[in-house]
Amino acid sequence: MIPLVYCIDDDNVALMISKKSLQKTFFCNEVLTANNGQKAIEYLNQQLLLPINEQKIPDLIFLDLNMPLLDGWEFLEIFENKFSLLHNKVKIVLLSSSINPDDRKKADDNPFVFTFIDKAIGITNVINLKEHPGLVHFFNQAY
Repeated sequence: MIPLVYCIDDDNVALMISKKSLQKTFFCNEVLTANNGQKAIEYLNQQLLLPINEQKIPDLIFLDLNMPLLDGWEFLEIFENKFSLLHNKVKIVLLSSSINPDDRKKADDNPFVFTFIDKAIGITNVINLKEHPGLVHFFNQAY
């Protein structure tokens, strides 16, 4: 299982569905949520101020594109410029209900976007992510 996942979405129903899907599929040990990108940036800033052994840095972030205050694209820009310490640790999955092909292209061109999936995070999406080559190591561990 992935130790810590952070879901960032302004839609509370989508957040609830995402959290349930992640729990039902045993995708992660813990799910944190934020309803906008600004809160997520503040959280990451706070964590980086803590001693390393006390930090709770997510391994995977599910990021909605369209949000108030700070949207997904703005979050990615800040992540790129301010959080270089996290670039190799945190994978970002973009979520969107957008059918705009430019969004998909922009996501594919962004080095910090791990993958792009349709919103909301359903069980099928989660199962597919568990089989993704970049995440499969979290789920193939023998205990």
